[in-house]
Amino acid sequence: MSFENSLQPHLAEVLKNAIQRNRLAHAYIFYGPKNTGKREMALELAKAANCERNEADACDRCPSCIQIAQGNHPEVLKILPEGNVIKIAQLRQLQSRFRYSAPEGVTRFAIIEEAEKMRDEAANSLLKFLEEPQSAMVVILITRHLSDVIPTIKSRCQLVRFSEIPPSVKKEQLLKKGIPEELAGVFARLSGSLETDGEAYDDGKIKHYASVVHQVKEWGGRILSGSPDALLTLSESWLLDEVKEERAWFLLDVLLLYYRDILMNSLKGETEIFRDSGIERLSMRHSPGKIMLAMDNVLIARRLLVRPQLNWQGIFEQMIVAVSEERLSMKNGWELIPLSKV
Repeated sequence: MSFENSLQPHLAEVLKNAIQRNRLAHAYIFYGPKNTGKREMALELAKAANCERNEADACDRCPSCIQIAQGNHPEVLKILPEGNVIKIAQLRQLQSRFRYSAPEGVTRFAIIEEAEKMRDEAANSLLKFLEEPQSAMVVILITRHLSDVIPTIKSRCQLVRFSEIPPSVKKEQLLKKGIPEELAGVFARLSGSLETDGEAYDDGKIKHYASVVHQVKEWGGRILSGSPDALLTLSESWLLDEVKEERAWFLLDVLLLYYRDILMNSLKGETEIFRDSGIERLSMRHSPGKIMLAMDNVLIARRLLVRPQLNWQGIFEQMIVAVSEERLSMKNGWELIPLSKV
């Protein structure tokens, strides 16, 4: 990847110009919603600044670009929270590692992810580091919560805001990374809640999610048609595995996208994500009103999942029964429902 393929082309152009003019800031804060390309941009900036072709963009082929992409470049350090915090020991490691001058022609990079999780002593240590900037070094803090970064650190950094990415753009980038079209469409729509930058998935994970999406579509058809098998699905291993991995919400979000496409096909004869024959069959069999009611019930279930006193199985069961009976499962989605046995 290079700046040319960035999810934030306007920001990429600004940073590229800074490299060309030798005007990189010594510290940046990349902030904005999840999955907006902050981490990718930080790595692209490090690659571009150190690319052996010296063209203000990464070639992705020279040893420097390859090392940075693989995470083993000696002059590019990434710091992530240990547990739920960034500790002072990690900042001391940064200072120790970069206490000597960088090799000639090399720009060092320290990329600190989830920067808002720095403890006070770690933040103070970083502050001292920023107050005495070394030549040929760039520190990039990455955060979704700019307000949680202490003001004295913010004042010493150049702020770079990352905006939400339209699903169509996100899908296009995922397709370029080899994600199958249907799965890319799902990931693009769920990019605010699922790690969907594409590079987080190897072939095994892609196949896993593709299989889960297929199973959800089959399950969604059974729910909409009132099949008794819809309830039996709750005991199937693929669904239980997702619940165990705390991805029950993912099942409901995919289900909602599927019903949305069925409704679109019913009203307009087209779909956004799914292309399977089941879409047309279900859109012909069920009225738009019933499909919209089913979507309402999925939304209610999705909202209830955040309530720790409620059991996921009870939520799913009532959703399924409500869809089959063509009614809302509960008023406003907030009435208590009984816990079901696991």
